Amino acid sequence: MRPMAEPGAPRPARYPGPAVRAAVMIMGVHGVLRLKPWIDPGTLEEDVFSLVVKRSTAYDWSSFGHGPTATRWGHNDAGGDWHQDGRVRELAWLQADVSGVQGHRLPVLPMATVLSDTLTRVGDVTLTGLHTLLPLDEAPDARHDLASIEPWYALADPAAATPLTVSARTTSPIHPHILAIAAEDRASGRMTAEPSPPAPTGGLARPLAGGVHLAGLTHEHHFRCHAAEWSLDTATWTTEVFAEALRATGTTGPALLTVSPAHGTGG
Repeated sequence: MRPMAEPGAPRPARYPGPAVRAAVMIMGVHGVLRLKPWIDPGTLEEDVFSLVVKRSTAYDWSSFGHGPTATRWGHNDAGGDWHQDGRVRELAWLQADVSGVQGHRLPVLPMATVLSDTLTRVGDVTLTGLHTLLPLDEAPDARHDLASIEPWYALADPAAATPLTVSARTTSPIHPHILAIAAEDRASGRMTAEPSPPAPTGGLARPLAGGVHLAGLTHEHHFRCHAAEWSLDTATWTTEVFAEALRATGTTGPALLTVSPAHGTGG
């Protein structure tokens, strides 16, 4: 298996169309991976990069496919940490260019789906956190889509309700109370949000994938949220809710959003 790469400088996106300024989006899935008994990491020819390419091509979402109308991102890089020591690791990350792909929301759930499929193909995952770098300048108004999505979460087991820790890092100041109100509005009453002091984030392995793309994100705020459950689905939805809240309250440029269970572990 090849050594896992680290994200660095932007790479050219590989999707059809004229050259445009890169809009980098990065997502990392954190947790504990238990490889399946028949998977030998010492002899495995596949790694996160190769499996992400194969899976995103299967969905016809990335620039490796042959259906440009379905392309959701230009693939840049991918990697992950599969050490089998029972510790929280950044199991899989994906860096993509989402510039020039018009008419879609930022591909938060599609990217998470590809990473999740990659991990569950080789092992069992205990999910503990998600981080996403989002180019808000490329984000369209998503409030109507989010309102349509909300009934999906009404089907969650009420006993699975989970407190979450959400953080937002931006290049410009934000008003945390205004952002919390906007997030609750975008969640259509399915999630509460309130500003909170920094909380332990044992669910996120450091350093977060992103490298130079995280530079300049000097304004950080934290929120205590209550959601219907803890799952990758909920983490991606929470990310979209806060991204839309940031966009709606006038935040531009890149933003880093992290989501994890408030107690730092997950199932």
